[in-house]
Order: sequence, then structure tokens, then C-alpha cells
Amino acid sequence: MFPVSNAFMKKYLSIPILIILLSVSPDAFSQKKDSFWRDLDGFLQMRADKAFAKVDSSYIGRYPYRFDARLNATTSGLHIFTEGNETGSVDLSTGLSNRIGLSLGYRGLGLGYSFSLGKTMDIDFNLSSYGRRLAIEYSLRGSSGLTGSVNLYGMDPGAVDGDDLLLFANNLNLIYNINPNFSYSAAMKQGEIQRRSAGSFLIGASWTVWDILLADITDIPRLYYGNFTNYFYTRVSIGAGYGYNLVFGDERWLLHASLIPMWTLFDTTSLIDNGEKTTVRYPMGRVAFCGTARTGIYYRWGTRWSAGISGVVDQMASRAGIDSNSPKYQRFGAQTWQAKFSLSFRF
Repeated sequence: MFPVSNAFMKKYLSIPILIILLSVSPDAFSQKKDSFWRDLDGFLQMRADKAFAKVDSSYIGRYPYRFDARLNATTSGLHIFTEGNETGSVDLSTGLSNRIGLSLGYRGLGLGYSFSLGKTMDIDFNLSSYGRRLAIEYSLRGSSGLTGSVNLYGMDPGAVDGDDLLLFANNLNLIYNINPNFSYSAAMKQGEIQRRSAGSFLIGASWTVWDILLADITDIPRLYYGNFTNYFYTRVSIGAGYGYNLVFGDERWLLHASLIPMWTLFDTTSLIDNGEKTTVRYPMGRVAFCGTARTGIYYRWGTRWSAGISGVVDQMASRAGIDSNSPKYQRFGAQTWQAKFSLSFRF
């Protein structure tokens, strides 16, 4: 396991720790009838009953179980590129990354963790909530073993040692589907049953932070006291797109495809070195392309088991200034993709 700095703890673990703390009550450890967990279960049951009371059961069905467990095998890759006259340039990629993991679900709420099968560190932690119309997805990914080049503050460009770099990606997505006969949960988590084919316009919002930590991860004192260089990109965007679920094979097969182009409301590139921070903000709306595409095919047998293969591609690009000689000139681009096999069991 890699050493963790105070800065890392504050910046990256604050959100999941806060969510966990808010979900725990002293009543949960008591034997009282009206314990926290019973109240939570009752609330989620009431929410589901209320939501499904207005649903056309010929289109959407429910599984008669509270929990689901999922085994995941994932292959992914990413490439990040940025250059600027005030912050320097970075061109890094991870190559192919293979991970295995396990996720647990409880009435639409999900918690998952996956880790790399290779020698380099590559972990993914995610939280999710899939309601009848609204989906909330949060993920934190940490990767080492990067390859590419880094040129900051006049450093000589060249190949970088992946052991001296850590890349962290925070991502929060909110997706709302307009058509009540379309189930995003059925497509992403198989949390519901899509009985008949349906499509829907989708409204999305996204918050993303890419953070590159330049430090020797074996230098524990330097990491502990936060004496390292941070190079990070922050983006907030909204968008709208379309998704479609195709059902065939006696309701056992589901083919999903969706695309949500995004418009960026706010994005910046920042460099922190020796306590000094330099930030370049991109003009609003200057986005070459930004969007997320998803696809997947799933098969279920009975009400307990299902399996599927899914893919996600995320592309973003931003530019500040047209003249490359301008002090405020800055470019950023990132591409990520992921292919996942999953096997689910409900109980």
C-alpha cells in the first residue's frame, strides 16, 4: 500500500468519509425496534413504493430483494494532456489497467471497490444511488505507473518515472431521465427490470477533478508534510442527451446506449509548488468537445442472477486564449475509457 499524506486525506477521503459518517447513527448499534437501519429500510421501501405506484408495470418491473452483490472485472485506460505558458505542460497516460472488484447494493444504494492485478497501484472506490428517475454516481480513482512527460517551471521535458507520479480523479455525476418508462438503473446496475424497449432524453451534471501528484512515493517524510507539487484540473459542466434500452429475447436481454454532450460552466488548471499556487481559468463556453458515451448488453436468468458487458468513454477538451504566446494561453484534454464484465446476485 502506498503512503498517504495529510493533504491526500483531507482532499480525497473527505467526501466518502462524510457520507459514511452521515449514514451511521448510534441507534444502529442498539437492539431497539426503531433502530436507524430499520428506519432507513422503511424509508427506502416507502420511497420505492411511492415511485413505482405511478409506473407502467408493462415497462418497468422490480426485483423482490433488498440486496445485490456484484463481481466486476474491468479493463480501462486514460490519457491526460495540458500545456500553458504559466503552468507548464503534462502529457501522461496509464496504458491498459486491469482490475477486479466487488460491489454491494442495498435498495438502490451502492458501494464498490476494485484494485489492480498488476504491480502498480490502481484503485477505484465508488458510491452510487439509483432512484426511479435520478441517478447519482461518485467515484475516486488513484493510479500510479504513469508514462509520458512533465515540463514544469523550466524542467527539461522527457520521459517520467511512473513511480514518482500519482494521478487521482474525483468524479460526481447526476443524471435525470425524462421518460418514466425508461430505466437508467436497469442499464447501469440492473437494479430494475426493463420489460419493454424505451428511450428517454437525459439531463446531466458533472463535477470532475484531475490531480497529478509529483513526488517520490517512497519518500514518506516529504509526503507526510505535504512537500510535493500538485498539478490539477477542475471542471463543472451540464448537458443533455439521449438514452435507449432495447429489450429482446423474452425480456431476458437488454441492450443500452446513451450519449450526453456537456457544456462546461467552470474549469481551471492550477499548479501548486512550494506553497505557491498559479491558476488559469478557461473562458466560459470555450469547449472543443466534452461528453460521455455509454453502452452495454446484459442477460438475466430468473430474478437472482444477471451478467453483462458495459463500456464508457469520456472525452473533454478546453482552451484558454488563442495566441500561444499569450501569458494566459492554456490547453487541456483528457480521454478515458472503460470496459467491464459484471456478474450480479440478488438476495
